[in-house]
Amino acid sequence: MRRIVAVLALALAIATSSATGSTTPTRLRIDGIGPLHLGMTRQAALATGWLAHRSPGCELAGPPRPIAYRVNGPNAPKGVLGTTEFNGNRLRALAFTGGVMTAVGIEVGHSTAPQMVTRYRAAGFTAGSHYDATFQETFVTVRRGGRQRIGGLAEHETIDVLAIPAVTVCE
Repeated sequence: MRRIVAVLALALAIATSSATGSTTPTRLRIDGIGPLHLGMTRQAALATGWLAHRSPGCELAGPPRPIAYRVNGPNAPKGVLGTTEFNGNRLRALAFTGGVMTAVGIEVGHSTAPQMVTRYRAAGFTAGSHYDATFQETFVTVRRGGRQRIGGLAEHETIDVLAIPAVTVCE
């Protein structure tokens, strides 16, 4: 009987996650995600199978203009919504709008800007936020060792974008 209950519980869990499309968020580190890490070459990043759909990066960031890819290649985790940016043939930035969570538990679409500041401060980082009237967004910055390590962007209070090393805008 216990075995039947366990099998039914497992089947229900699988059916529920399939029906809702929910997946466990992928861990975003301050230096990358999965096999992708800041500073790696574009060739090495492409070889991971995590990247696809090349496009030109922000026209205001050049010259030379950066190269961007979406994080939706065949080996990328399902549910991750993100982009990468390469300058000088090196991975310089990653930004995510879904499917990721940081080591301190900040998740796009679920965590707030104040939670992000509080949790990173508790983890020994310098963290702060400021509202930018031009973009009408709150930018969260997390620093360690004098360098920005991770950024967040919240249109209202909820984090809409997590990026390493910082949230960049192109307008």
